[in-house]
Parts: sequence; structure tokens; C-alpha cells
Amino acid sequence: MENNNDASVPLTTITHGSKGTDSTEPPGDTPPPGMNSLHLPQHPGAGEEEEEEEEARRMQWSSKREYILSTVGFCVGIGNLFRFPYVCNRNGGGAFLIPFLLSLILIGLPLFALEVIIGQFTGRNCLQAWAICPLLKGAGLGMVITSMIVFWYYNTIMAWALYYLASSFRSVLPWALCGEWWNTPHCFTYTSSASGNTSSVLEVFGNASFGVNYTVTDNLTLDGNQTTPGSEVIATKKASSAEEFWNHNVLQLSSGFDDPGSVVWYMALTLTLTLVLCFGALVKGVHSSGKIVYVTATAPYILLTVLLVRGATLPGAVDGILFYIKPDFAKLLEPQVWVEAALQVFYSLGPGWGGLIVMASFNKFQNNCLRDALILTLIGEGTSIFGGFPIFAVLGNMAYVSGQAIDKVVASGPGLAFVVYPEAISLMPLPQLWAFLFFFMIVTLAIDSQITNAEVGITALTDLYPRLHRRRPVVTAVFCFVFLLVSLPFVTRGGMYIFQLTDWFVATVSIISIGVLECVVVGWIYGTEAFGDDIYLMLGKRPSFLLCLFWKYITLFLLLVLLTITFLNYTPPTLGDYVYGPGGTAFGWCVAFSSFLPIPAVALHQLWKAEGSLIQRLRYTLKPDYNIWKPVDVKARVAYCKERQQYISKV
Repeated sequence: MENNNDASVPLTTITHGSKGTDSTEPPGDTPPPGMNSLHLPQHPGAGEEEEEEEEARRMQWSSKREYILSTVGFCVGIGNLFRFPYVCNRNGGGAFLIPFLLSLILIGLPLFALEVIIGQFTGRNCLQAWAICPLLKGAGLGMVITSMIVFWYYNTIMAWALYYLASSFRSVLPWALCGEWWNTPHCFTYTSSASGNTSSVLEVFGNASFGVNYTVTDNLTLDGNQTTPGSEVIATKKASSAEEFWNHNVLQLSSGFDDPGSVVWYMALTLTLTLVLCFGALVKGVHSSGKIVYVTATAPYILLTVLLVRGATLPGAVDGILFYIKPDFAKLLEPQVWVEAALQVFYSLGPGWGGLIVMASFNKFQNNCLRDALILTLIGEGTSIFGGFPIFAVLGNMAYVSGQAIDKVVASGPGLAFVVYPEAISLMPLPQLWAFLFFFMIVTLAIDSQITNAEVGITALTDLYPRLHRRRPVVTAVFCFVFLLVSLPFVTRGGMYIFQLTDWFVATVSIISIGVLECVVVGWIYGTEAFGDDIYLMLGKRPSFLLCLFWKYITLFLLLVLLTITFLNYTPPTLGDYVYGPGGTAFGWCVAFSSFLPIPAVALHQLWKAEGSLIQRLRYTLKPDYNIWKPVDVKARVAYCKERQQYISKV
């Protein structure tokens, strides 16, 4: 890793309407009082010492591999791997790939490219990068808040995974057992035959009065009395051993959102370990995280491949894979399918969250970020599709063993990662090995996402207060300790209710709104022509006409449609059969608007600070703050100043 040790270019005040050689506006076009100066980078000379020190401390990736792996790790997260297969299957299987790929091209790639360009050009965090339009700087703050919310509740996923990982070392996987302290009399479990091959042997404990019907036509053990082979027993399913381990051991689930209960102490320990691991990855910034991603970003691909090879050899695996990819073209006539395809792009690629801008800000100035955007988009979405094959291969085997239809064992999110898939693993030979590999993969996916989410907040803080760069370990330690404290509610007995609300609402408003504002700023306020000039200065070539067309019209229009439909199709939050009351729903909307409200709040503050008429204030706050919006490369600033002189007077 290396630092950018070039001295900062000093700033010379350019006075609007002056008669000197530094004038950037024709005489007579005098701005209102208090708005008579812009700051433009001029020639190197006597600079501002503080800014020089800030630039000198700005880190860069030591190799392009670190940037690629870090961004892949951010994009290929838990939500990507476990959300996409379920959403794909629910919305037409292979046919879902049509709206998904179209959304990827029309929405995902343009936003991805836009954000990495902004980050690489300015070398700034997502908070400062919005100096391109000071009126809308609140969108940068919204990005930071969103990433902090995600870091806040994603810690819980990693804590769960660490607990399951530790449990994988037991001689018998605990989620494959009934009769433990956490089980109820209605627990049942699928087991394996003595030969090591899975068979349809179902153990039911207690007098079950379950909710979903199933039929077992092989050997059945019921209250110790074994039926004869071939006899048919009709029962109703309530809770498998894996469900009860999840609900009554890991979560110790309370009665509802209004009943938080006490902290589950062993989950508090794994949460502490989670923040310790995050601290270790973040303590030296990209100096440390850039090395860790060599393991955490590549391990999931290796483990997914191993799980796919193993899963493909199991009975029923082919049926599971076919169930995943079989197209149902009739689904394409449903508008909701297209909406979910567009939403999935935000979960799979990460535009609007702030991480893409921060990761690109550590790039070398002349790195070909447009090519990187295309490569990383293909890697991220290719992983989404590939990740479904090992998942559904194992679920196909579970359906085969249990005698259920595949759609009865498919779940999404935590239900898939911590109930269905562990249950399927318990039916395989050497289940401890496969459980360890699976949950180790989840840990690596989670820590990759957490590194980037945390970096968004820490970088914003250290860039705003440059002297904190030298105290990075202390800043990181305080950051992780604070989040350990505020994350404790998630490991209480009512923590899952908070988790579900946060996950339900976190991207409801802000993420799509930020995407809209990005297109508005680049396409209409700053302008694709000026933005293209910045790209030319950085890469030596302008963006294609088609990409500019996306930013200005196509992507913007589709995002507005998506935002409208999202509000029209709002559904109240639920957790299984539990329906949240007014208090829980109010909490969820607070989460949703916490990252959106800074946008109008900061806009009003910017207008209030300016002087003159409302129109004059608006015009002024729509102009870039060239004190911040400038090339991170010192040599490029001289050329940038010459290019901007004539342009600024026309803005």
C-alpha cells in the first residue's frame, strides 16, 4: 500500500464579475452579496498546509487486485447469495433472468459506473463527493447513514454464523436433534440411516398438531412405535429440529416486538467476536482490509464450488437445479416480477449504499474504472446466478429425502441460511464438515460486506477531520466498541423482531431516491458534457453516448417508475405469522426515513446559508464546490482549472 504523497494544489479565489485576469464571468454578471467567490484549483505554490497533509495521508490500493477483490466482496454479500435464488425461483425461474439482465444493463451498470467515476475522480468519501451539487449534499449523508444501519444489523448475521460455526464441531449437529433443552414436544427431525446414506426416516416427538400437511410412505418412528415399511401416515408439520434450534436456542424468540426480553449471553459473546474481527480487518484501513480480501473474497467461490460438486452427487439434486432454472414465461406478464428484478440489482451490485464510491476513492487516478465497472458488474451478477446452483442442489436432496415438494422447503434470507440449508446439510454424510464449510463461507461473505460498510463511516469521519488519519487504530476501536453496544438489542430475545423491521425498511425509500438524485445531478444539473470532460481528464477518453443517454433519460425514468411502484405496492412488515403493531411499524418507518430526511434537511440548510433571492440562492447552491470537487491527482488540477474557467461562467 502506498500513500499519495503529492502536495496539495493551493486554491486561488476567483471573483465573479471582477475586471482582473482571473475573472470567470463576464463583467456585469454580478452574483448576490455573500456569493461572490468560487474556489478553483490554480497553480502549485504556497498551499494550505492542512490540505497538503490531508492529501499526503490519502491511501491508495497497493494493487488493482485488492480493489477488484474488495469490491467483489462488497457486491457478493449474504443478501446477494441467499436472496437471489429465492427471488429468481419465485418470479419465474429461468424466465426471471430476462428482466433481471435488462435491469442490470439499464439500471445497475450505469449507476455502478457513475459511482466509481465519482469516487476515483475526487478521491473523496461519499459525503464529500456530493460537493458536485452542494444543494443535494444530504444524499451523501444519507449514504453514510444507510451504510451505518446496514453495518449495525449485519453484525447480527455474522454473530449467528459464528455460533453455528462453533456448533459444527459437536459430534452430532445440535440442529439435527430433538429432546434438547430448547425443543418442544412437537419437535421432529429427519435422520440418516446407519449406512450413511440418507433415507426417509422421520422421527416425531410428542403429539404433533402441525400446520402443513405431508405424507410419509417409508419407515416412521412415532412415540417409539415403528410402523411397517410402506404404510402411510398423515401428519401435520409444525417445527423441525432445525427450526426449534433457530427459534428457541439461537434467538430464544420472545412473544413480539413489544417484548424485548433479556440478552442471550452466548450470542452477545459471538457479537463481541464479530466486532473484534471487524476491528482487525479495519484497523489500518485499506492497508489491512486490502490483504484480508485475498481470503474472504475468494473463499466463497471455492466453497460454493465444493458444495456444488458435493450437492450434485446427491439424490434429487438435478430436480432441485431444474426447479431453480425452469422458466415460467407467464410470470413475465406480472409487473411485480419486473419490479423485483430491478430491486435485486441494488442488493446484488450495491449502488446507492456509498461503498462503491469509497472503494473507488482509493484507486489510482488514471485507473480504467469504466472497464472495471463492466467486469465487476458481470462478476457480481454471475455470482448471484451461480450461487443458486449449490443451494438448490442441496435443497433438491432435502426434498427427496423428506418426501416433500421442493417449493415446500425453499425459503429466503435467514430462513434459508439458518434453518433450511443447515437442515439439509444434517442429512448428508460427514455433516460436520459441510456445516463448517457452509458457515465459514457465510462468515467470509459477512465480513467482506462489513469491511466496506464500516469503511464508509470511518472514511467520512477521518476525511472530515484529517488529523484522525494518524489515529486510525483508536478511531476504529471506538467505532467498533460503539457499534457493539448499539447492536446488543439484536441479541436480546426480541432481537429478531428488530432485525426484521430494519431489513424490511432500510432500502425502502433512500436507496432508490439516491439513485434518482445521482442521475439528476450528473444528467441535468452538472451535465453529462462537464462530467464527460472530467472522465476525459482522468481516462483520456469520454464516456459513450449510450452511457450518457442512460444517466440522463433511461435509468432516471426507470428509477422514478420503480420508486412509484414501491410506494404503491407497500405491504406491512411481518415475521412469519407475527404481524407488527403500530409501534413496530413506526420504528420501521423511522429506519426508512433516517437516511432520506438528510436530503431535504441539508438542502434547506444550504439555501438558508446563501444570500440573495430564492432563485439566486438556488443557482448558487447548484454549482459545484470546487474547493472539494476537483481531481485528486495534483498534476491534473492545472489542466482541470483551465478546462473549468470557461465552463463555470455558463453554469
